Amino acid sequence: MKFKIISLGCPKNLTESEYIARKLEDEGHMLTEECDIVIVNTCAFIADAAKESIETILEEALNPRKRIVVTGCLVERYKEKLRELLPEVDLFIGRNCYPEIEHLINKKGFFLREGNFAETFPRKVLTGKPSAYLKIQEGCDNRCSYCSVPDIRGGLRSRTPEDIRKEFEWLLKSGFREINIIGQDITSYGKHDGLSLTQLLRHLLKMEGDFFLRLLYMHPKGIDRELIDLIRSEERIIKYMDIPIQHSEDRILGLMRRGYGKTDLETLIYTIRSAMPEAVLRTTVIVGFPGETDEAFAHLCDFIKSWEFDMLGAFMYSREEGTPAFKLKGQVKKSIKQSRYNRIMEIQKEISKKRMNILEGKSVKVIVEGKGEGHMVGRLLTQAPDIDGIAFIRGDCAIGEIRDGKIVKTLDYDVIVEV
Repeated sequence: MKFKIISLGCPKNLTESEYIARKLEDEGHMLTEECDIVIVNTCAFIADAAKESIETILEEALNPRKRIVVTGCLVERYKEKLRELLPEVDLFIGRNCYPEIEHLINKKGFFLREGNFAETFPRKVLTGKPSAYLKIQEGCDNRCSYCSVPDIRGGLRSRTPEDIRKEFEWLLKSGFREINIIGQDITSYGKHDGLSLTQLLRHLLKMEGDFFLRLLYMHPKGIDRELIDLIRSEERIIKYMDIPIQHSEDRILGLMRRGYGKTDLETLIYTIRSAMPEAVLRTTVIVGFPGETDEAFAHLCDFIKSWEFDMLGAFMYSREEGTPAFKLKGQVKKSIKQSRYNRIMEIQKEISKKRMNILEGKSVKVIVEGKGEGHMVGRLLTQAPDIDGIAFIRGDCAIGEIRDGKIVKTLDYDVIVEV
């Protein structure tokens, strides 16, 4: 059988697609674009993600010769409703059925099972070298009022340090040098087992080798001084802090159930910038949350202008059925959300341009990822894959290398680097 996988949504989904690919290849099936079976690993975190998943499924189903398999978060969230909604699909598979997917792939119907699926190893890495993801946990206990993830993926389960290290060693031996550590909130790693993210990082850093660790998604309330000091002192941890704040005003943060306030955020950002002036700070915010007044939004804009994050992503609040925020009063009109989103991104564009200008002439490490017209393309080591800017690379280099270079010009979000 020939199959292809379309992986939508977050890197956690991608690692699960990689696990599926390895399971099927071990049974003799072939991963290729020209295929008999299309597996769509869906996202359903918010309405727009679910819509994209459904549109992708329907587009693939236009070819009647292809067998359509749907898995991932859409199946977990909407369950049996999908049978009627998507009759074009041959097979629905829940996440807890992945360990036996090679036995289910030729069946028809709906397979969904309760459980605590968390394993993603062994897997077939689908990202290009030198970059790969390493998932250290599954689920989340934070229960933010707007978020459907705990209902889809369950509560927090952390992998053991030994299990993670085994996969980490395999990645290094396979030639991957930029290891992106992921989870819904990696700062909560091991909290049910008397462990911590800092302990895990120290365990991984005992490995010798030329590699870099990137920490993706750190909840503000989970970042302590010990973690900051480790990141500051360890050259193999990239000075890149991905810290979604979601908002800056105490009342809105309380409604969001984030577990911190504006003063906590200011103290944290000040501590990080004092310890590591060179650190790159990335965040996300939500605009148009229920009860967000013009005044609250203006304060959020002032906060962003004041603290000048290097990178920022914004989301318009999505009213998700089943979440506590769904029933909150003061729902904001879509047109107002859009206007606020546009304003936030205008502000950030100017900030990003200013922060990028500071880098001109600086020596950097750059990851070479592909070929453009007359140049190579990639990103700075301090830019995360798929979400941050692009580096246009001049000089003799090859795809997969991590090279020393110099920034010769900066753009709004991107840079030109000479290696």
